[in-house]
Amino acid sequence: MLKRRLSGLSIVAVMSLYSTATYAQEIDMSGFDDDPVGVQKDKASEDSLLDGFSDETPSGHFDDKNRNDISEDEVELITGLTGKFTQFASYSYSGTKPHNNITSLRTSLLLDYEHKFENGWRFKINAKTYYDTIYDLRDQSYSKDELNEFQSELRLYDAYVEGSISDSVDFKVGRQVVVWGRSDTIRITDILNPLDNRRPAIVDIEDLRLPIAMAKIDWFVGNWRITPIAILEQHFSLNPPFGSAFNPMPNPNLTEENYNDVSYALSVGGEFSGWDINFYAARVRDDIGYVKFAPAPTLTHDKVNMVGTALNVLSGSWLFKAELAYFDGLKYTSTQNKSFQRTDALVGAEYNGIADTLISYDVSLRHVNNYDTRLLNEINPLEKNTYQHAFRVSTDLMNATVKLNYLISLFGEKLDEGGFQRAWVKYELSDGININVGVVDYIGGSPLFDTVKESDMVFSDISYSF
Repeated sequence: MLKRRLSGLSIVAVMSLYSTATYAQEIDMSGFDDDPVGVQKDKASEDSLLDGFSDETPSGHFDDKNRNDISEDEVELITGLTGKFTQFASYSYSGTKPHNNITSLRTSLLLDYEHKFENGWRFKINAKTYYDTIYDLRDQSYSKDELNEFQSELRLYDAYVEGSISDSVDFKVGRQVVVWGRSDTIRITDILNPLDNRRPAIVDIEDLRLPIAMAKIDWFVGNWRITPIAILEQHFSLNPPFGSAFNPMPNPNLTEENYNDVSYALSVGGEFSGWDINFYAARVRDDIGYVKFAPAPTLTHDKVNMVGTALNVLSGSWLFKAELAYFDGLKYTSTQNKSFQRTDALVGAEYNGIADTLISYDVSLRHVNNYDTRLLNEINPLEKNTYQHAFRVSTDLMNATVKLNYLISLFGEKLDEGGFQRAWVKYELSDGININVGVVDYIGGSPLFDTVKESDMVFSDISYSF
């Protein structure tokens, strides 16, 4: 009986590992198209040495105007209110019922309100809602978990207040995103915010981070910035629902423990001519968690310690980057109360010497220091060393109204343990109207990726920003 329970419950820990450690680099946040919500980069100023290396095409804010011909002058409906209306569709050309053919017809609305006070302080809040009509149109047997997660949703994202206490001290409190590290594809030191992992490999990490309540102070001392952070709420990454295309397993109905405590983090970063460096430390709850069987089977997120650093060096058209993180206190379902240490490292390079083009390559290694062969008993066996490679290229055309993108991410020292590739095109049709079309190919090679390799899809969306 215990053996059968262990097998069933291990699914949860593995699927969490699958979502966070494997797909953390590319997954949709709850819309395949929406821009990141209130991301705060961990940099000392906007004029950092990394300017010009971002692979995101700037997208302006569109005025909140009353388009009716009331007068010759346009009048703002609500000062500070902007939004985006999006219609998304996807088609799975190799999936099995009910996850084949047209798999999504989702309509979403994102509203964002921002108010700046006379003293320079700022208040920001945004929320998103969506409804997917495919679940009404197709007479298919979807799981209850999939319907609950994907048919409709209303979610609050950013909700914070920020401002300057003095010339050298800034303060920010509320639901927010804080980014550690530089890689756009692989998470090493970027551990503070959970991810929306429910739809793997569709968008970049920056579109996946979920804001959580934090209070942080930025203290500027010369070229350095010291940032203590209190994490006021404990939320964990959202994983593919049971019975969905990316998690076909049945729901084991496992209880997940809730936490109301406060955790802490610290960042110290400096920017200099041609390079910058950041040092990180945190004591936070493990986002993946493990199934603890006594006194009753529960998905548990114990606290872990993390220290790390990130370095960026600019040389001509090249940006070289490196990240290193050390974790202590990790636990797994197959080994229960035994604690593990893990060292994660990444090196990468970006090249922008070709006009309107960015090319990048990152490679990472996650090494379990005190390895135990029982970790091979996880449904997705955990090796002593886990390798990940990511190559991407993007280029702007037609005065930056068209952007072509390609990304491939593969696992294994020899790139033979599965992964995915994605190609997509973004087109600015007119002021405020954008079209996005792409294809995702999932590549088998491990038990994890063999599960989803038939879920290849094409997707498209059209959005209107106001």
